[in-house]
Amino acid sequence: MREMEKKIRTRIAPSPTGDPHVGTAYIALFNLAFANHNGGDFILRIEDTDQNRYTEGSEQMIFDALHWLGLDYAEGPDVGGDYGSYRQSERFDLYVKYAKELVEKGGAYYCFCTSDRLDNLRERQKAMGKAPGYDGHCRSLTKEEIEAKLAAGEPYVIRLKMPYEGETVIHDRLRGDIVFENNKIDDQVLLKADGFPTYHLANVVDDHLMGITHVIRAEEWIPSTPKHIQLYKAFGWEAPEFIHMPLLRNSDRTKISKRKNPVSLIWYKEEGYIKEGIINFLGLMGYSYGENQEIFSLQEFIDNFNIDKVSLGGPVFDLVKLGWVNNHQMRLKDLEELTKLAVPFFEREGYIANFETYKKIVAIQRESAQTLKQLAQESKTFFEDEYELPVVTEDMNKKERKSVEKLHASLEDEVGKKSIALFLEKLNAWKQEQFTAEEAKDLLHSLLDELQEGPGKVFMPLRAVMTGQARGADLYNVLYVIGKERAIKRIHTMLDKKGIQL
Repeated sequence: MREMEKKIRTRIAPSPTGDPHVGTAYIALFNLAFANHNGGDFILRIEDTDQNRYTEGSEQMIFDALHWLGLDYAEGPDVGGDYGSYRQSERFDLYVKYAKELVEKGGAYYCFCTSDRLDNLRERQKAMGKAPGYDGHCRSLTKEEIEAKLAAGEPYVIRLKMPYEGETVIHDRLRGDIVFENNKIDDQVLLKADGFPTYHLANVVDDHLMGITHVIRAEEWIPSTPKHIQLYKAFGWEAPEFIHMPLLRNSDRTKISKRKNPVSLIWYKEEGYIKEGIINFLGLMGYSYGENQEIFSLQEFIDNFNIDKVSLGGPVFDLVKLGWVNNHQMRLKDLEELTKLAVPFFEREGYIANFETYKKIVAIQRESAQTLKQLAQESKTFFEDEYELPVVTEDMNKKERKSVEKLHASLEDEVGKKSIALFLEKLNAWKQEQFTAEEAKDLLHSLLDELQEGPGKVFMPLRAVMTGQARGADLYNVLYVIGKERAIKRIHTMLDKKGIQL
């Protein structure tokens, strides 16, 4: 159901404090889908007021990560817009102006308490078993006392004047009404002694001035929301609609963290997850696309989006499921594009080939690989023409041990030798250097017909001399990729190593 009335505007506001987080992409996806589905605008704002945590280069990494994923914003620091600046560090004058305006309206007050007094207050509250919080000491200062302290140059902060009585109600789109008792909410600092705004002031001022109609953010911000609602009331502004998304969880249901799960979007890109896989997976986090469909594109997600279908159960960020989704998206992706993405991963492994050869390998390996990195790492068979047969080791299970033993035995078996000899004969008689996949398959199947033996007897020795592995890529695919001359060379090299006469 599309939203009506005024134009919808949503935003994300990450802090540039390190690698861009998967949680940022998750919240960005739902903000973008909600805005775009309803003909609105999705914007990016950088919340960089905490200079102590600022990380050089992090802002650009946020831009790059969102653009990589296709989560393109209509306005932001790097694309401009009518509501800029979109960096909070460039809006300090606004925050000072509005903080002082709020004091004049009676919604905030100057606080001159020293650090020593606040430390002592916290210690007393702790000793008495009370929750820490400001005691309102400066709320009762007279106008004359305030003016005298300001004239004397005493340091101050500006605090929100929370009501002592009554309740603040969050009308959350997903959760219904969430009620907070006002007397349990601290008088939040809005403007710090150094003139820097806190998150709460900057957030509300920016959302109002930028025309944000819906605040879609993680549920961890619920405790801050009553302060924001009171700020809107104190300014006399209309508050946006609040929608608090469920947090991404580790498998043990704790909040996703780098101690238990990779959280950097850069890590996922470098591991070879493609953008379609990441977006598709994040779209499944706490959301049902419908009709048991789990594979979809970003545009399909936007077209079918309904914010009211978000589940609050706490979605588990499961890397196994991500791999499954990414594999599906790799198989759906245009082969040319996927190959271009895969080439750096091949090169990282030291596997060098022309683009057409890469493309053949990608077409084969993407059927089972879960990432581009895995695709490249498991392509050794197509690149290395010299290899040793595996040997039985103590850590092998029974099935693995049996496969290796069969591989070795197949080269001593008379049927195995006949299979290799006939295969060489057919390769030498082949007129072209290359095979199509179908031609390679037909050639191999012709061995079964002529030798009147089963696939195990015929193909195991060929696998030994062609790949050196008991299992792996289909033999016809290996032949299709490496061609006639490399196949012949591989066979003779292995036969010489093993001292086998045909």
